[in-house]
Amino acid sequence: MIVENEPPLISSSISSSYPKRHSTVGARTFLFEWPHEDVERVNSIPMRVHQLVQHFRHNPQNASIEERAITMSFGDKDDPMEARRIALTAAVVESAPSNVWASFRSLFDNILKVHMHQTTANSNSEDFDSSLDMECEEEDEPLVLEFNEELFYQNLQTLQWLNPFNEAKTDILTSSLHGALSHIIRNHVTDKISGVFNDEADDLYSSLISWKESFLLPLLEKIFCSKTKNHDIIFSYDQKLDQTISECYCSIRSSEIFDIIADYPDSLPAVMDLHKALSKAQKVSTIVRALQESFRNRLLHPGAQTGQILQMYMNTIKVMRIFDPSDCLLDTAAEEVRAYLRGRSDTVRCIMTSLMDDQADSDLYEELQRHDAIPLDQAQYDSDDDDDPPDLNWTPAPSKYYQRVSGVMDNRKVDKNADLLAMMVRIYGSNDLFVDEYRLMLADKLLASTDFDTEKDIHNLELLKIRFGEMSMRQCEIMIKDMEDSKRITSNIHSMLKTRNNNDKGPKISSHGKEDIVNAAIISHIFWPPLQKETMQCHPKIQEKLDEFSNEYAKYKKPRRLVWFQQIGQVQLELEVIEEDGEITTKEFTCSPLHATLISHFEDNDGCWTLRALSSKIGVSEDIIKKRMGYWVNNKVVKVTYEPEMTYYLASHHDTDTNNNNHDFYDDEDRILVSLSGQEEEEWEVYESYVVGMLSNLGQLPLERIHNMLKTFVSGSEHKYNKTPQQLSIFLQKLCNNEKLECGADGMYKLVKK
Repeated sequence: MIVENEPPLISSSISSSYPKRHSTVGARTFLFEWPHEDVERVNSIPMRVHQLVQHFRHNPQNASIEERAITMSFGDKDDPMEARRIALTAAVVESAPSNVWASFRSLFDNILKVHMHQTTANSNSEDFDSSLDMECEEEDEPLVLEFNEELFYQNLQTLQWLNPFNEAKTDILTSSLHGALSHIIRNHVTDKISGVFNDEADDLYSSLISWKESFLLPLLEKIFCSKTKNHDIIFSYDQKLDQTISECYCSIRSSEIFDIIADYPDSLPAVMDLHKALSKAQKVSTIVRALQESFRNRLLHPGAQTGQILQMYMNTIKVMRIFDPSDCLLDTAAEEVRAYLRGRSDTVRCIMTSLMDDQADSDLYEELQRHDAIPLDQAQYDSDDDDDPPDLNWTPAPSKYYQRVSGVMDNRKVDKNADLLAMMVRIYGSNDLFVDEYRLMLADKLLASTDFDTEKDIHNLELLKIRFGEMSMRQCEIMIKDMEDSKRITSNIHSMLKTRNNNDKGPKISSHGKEDIVNAAIISHIFWPPLQKETMQCHPKIQEKLDEFSNEYAKYKKPRRLVWFQQIGQVQLELEVIEEDGEITTKEFTCSPLHATLISHFEDNDGCWTLRALSSKIGVSEDIIKKRMGYWVNNKVVKVTYEPEMTYYLASHHDTDTNNNNHDFYDDEDRILVSLSGQEEEEWEVYESYVVGMLSNLGQLPLERIHNMLKTFVSGSEHKYNKTPQQLSIFLQKLCNNEKLECGADGMYKLVKK
């Protein structure tokens, strides 16, 4: 757009009140009647620049005699026209309002957008930047430039307002051009890569570099008027554009890095592209800070399951090792994740469950099956173990801070042995926790098995021996051997009983026509974790079978004898149940020994028992009896009344729905046979004795000192100390509540004086 009311071109047309200095006249000419509207200002810039160039070239013979505030000297020769240009530029900068440079920035924005639109529209390719077209339409900006571009660029070159290599540093529009370039680059990069992580993200970074070479560089060559004359400028801009594109790429991906890691390995193309950009932009610290912030906001909170956090941590390990094989980035980015996992009580169990789960698509299970796996105690990097000895050219590795900030990684320290399992173990820094947890899981699995099948357990145990060491798995090996021996011994005892009692029919609680069989898991309790030791009085018919089995075992393994864990095991029953339509059907039930004992007692006492009578007969508290009887009530084998007291009776077809006021009863039977609470109680009792001894001898101690001393003195005992300071603090607080210890305001613990 051309402004009709043009200001005068030469100083003789200016009012006599204006100063007569050439530079001042030119500046006032350039800023004459500066428009108030943004669009008018932008459209008037090419014409005003042209007028300023005309003023600069007017009467060149007077340049050497003009009055000015500065004089330029190049070598041994003065250049009056260069001095005039510098003085003119200085006058414009001094006189121009702030919106002048914003208008130049808007003009460069328009130029880039119009050329971008024309390029994409003419290409008729799939890469058409529709977002740019919509942006132009929404802002009501022209899709063509209404001025002579070539003349405008020549005028800028004459004034040297875009030449960064000018000795006088008069490139006053360089920042405006840089801003416009950065703006269009960010918009284009955002449009191309935002939200694209899968196969479509393959080589996106390379396509952006190609876009720079096919669009931005030719346009800059046009702006700087010549490919040869300003080769150094184009080369400089080429490098700056590479840097800008890389930084924009990294900046956009930093806001998406959490989603990229969560989608791994599907997002591998995006990760590889980001790796290319990071090697150029060195914005590793930006990625790490963004990831840490995302972890805090989206992962490390009570709503996230431990399994999800572990999977995210494993994906983070894989992604960060693409960026930095030395794990320096990983140590920084995932430090809070590791600390958070250490504070969760089920982290070790989740890790070991994933390690053993062959049904789920688990990364840890695949790690365990690796044929090239090495022991975990060897999966530690030590510079003393390097194959190549240092020579005279040896240089120390750069500091971790420098590596994280600059992005220049030290690839010499590549911990190739630290696989996923080793990284999981490093969360706690000790193998013992994982060995103990596997021992608990194995015990629960073996005791819940009814067929003594240990083939899979033996396979897993052999793999774990490779990773954790054979000695650490010695107890687990004995546990599996106990199950194999139990299978053999039980089979022999069954043969002996069958030979002696071939015609026995068995108790009524069993199905008709089938022989009652007792299978026993005979364990060496010294090598097993603590089991549930709750006692009860079994029904006489059940106890008869157990005694029969015990007597045969005593003969077979004389002088050994069996001690039964009465509430551990499974009982398979067939009972007659009355359906809702009154029909009697036979159903199979698999329940605990306590359930079987409870229902067996209903063969006696006319099938009716009060809660108090059952508790007294079996020797179990009323609360537990009430919960366990809920299993039979829910299965409509037993019904319950509350008047005059809680009474259970066998269901019959005479019962009517109108008299049935039963509700769904909750049976919270714990299927875990290993007594976790019992084991922990035994451990804490041992720790308490050590704590009391310390405080008796040393007076008062802080938490950290107690923690360190427990690690030192309890490590060689049967109960190894593997607690965190947070867990110890909770335990000491319980001792304080029980008035065994007291804690002062300074955090010092001491014994309570009685």
